[in-house]
Amino acid sequence: MGEIGRDRREYLFDMSYCDILLIQRGYRRRNILQYQLQRLQAYGAFHCMGGAKKTPEQWLPLYVDRYKMVNSTPISEDEMAEMLEDMKQIGNPWKK
Repeated sequence: MGEIGRDRREYLFDMSYCDILLIQRGYRRRNILQYQLQRLQAYGAFHCMGGAKKTPEQWLPLYVDRYKMVNSTPISEDEMAEMLEDMKQIGNPWKK
């Protein structure tokens, strides 16, 4: 049945409504990169007209924007030095 790849009879008579909603939600979530690209294209066109005063995420929010770590604490100098020391000890595994 179109996008979800099921035949018409199975879609109309055999599948439950819950199954149909879950399949459609999965397809929508899989296309998040396409939605982000469309948002940037629309933002660019809007910006060219002089109307963009916000960032693309503020102007047209998507559901994945709420999962970004906005208020995360930055890495301290001690933690950074510790990570660099660990990286030196591990070395480059591809280098012979």
